[in-house]
Amino acid sequence: MIFTLTYILLAGILIQNFYTHFFSEKRNYFSFDDRRFTDDDYLKVQDLGIGKIERIFLNIMLVLSLVALSIHLFFDPVLSIWVIVSVIGMLMILNIIVDLKLYTVTYSKSHLFMAGLWLVIIIGGLVAFWSQSVNDVDVEFETDGMAINDETPISFDDIDRVEMAPEAPEIPFNHNLFGTHLQLHGFIEGEEALYDMNIEDRTSDMLVVVTGNIHTYINDRNGSTTNEWYENLKERTE
Repeated sequence: MIFTLTYILLAGILIQNFYTHFFSEKRNYFSFDDRRFTDDDYLKVQDLGIGKIERIFLNIMLVLSLVALSIHLFFDPVLSIWVIVSVIGMLMILNIIVDLKLYTVTYSKSHLFMAGLWLVIIIGGLVAFWSQSVNDVDVEFETDGMAINDETPISFDDIDRVEMAPEAPEIPFNHNLFGTHLQLHGFIEGEEALYDMNIEDRTSDMLVVVTGNIHTYINDRNGSTTNEWYENLKERTE
């Protein structure tokens, strides 16, 4: 549901921006409220070329949104998240450019403040998104169980079986995953099981730990490390 709502939201933003830019009788720009300017200031704003910049960004965001949807439907639903993020990033970059241009007309420090705020949001968002998408998988074997990335340990007594799998389960349209072309972190809610993904390399074999209806997928970018985890866990659960 979250991705359905995300694409509906993106479509709504693009439609509203296209309408404001090309058809609205009250406003000529969607990136700022031009109704608040006096006639003299408005003439100065027109000379800034913001309308042309808006059209360029609108076209880029439209193309990126279509690319994101195509990747999501036909290629990789996880990678499409990066394209969605780039659409949002383009909108914020446009806001930075517009605020800096408006400052040259109004000399209002509020525009400099907003430009700085948008930049902080972009950088902070990218850092947070990258940290969710790219994680080292750390497995620790304790006396009674195994812990993955300092989470609550999985008791050896609760493990039903341990096996190796060549690939991750199919990723549905709606999911709770982050990742890159190789990495995969998060959850997939299947009809019969919940899949907990802790994958550093999707192209390598994965250790699968089954506890009830929870299937935990684990691997390291080094295949020999994953095999060591498998042998160690198999020995402790047999």
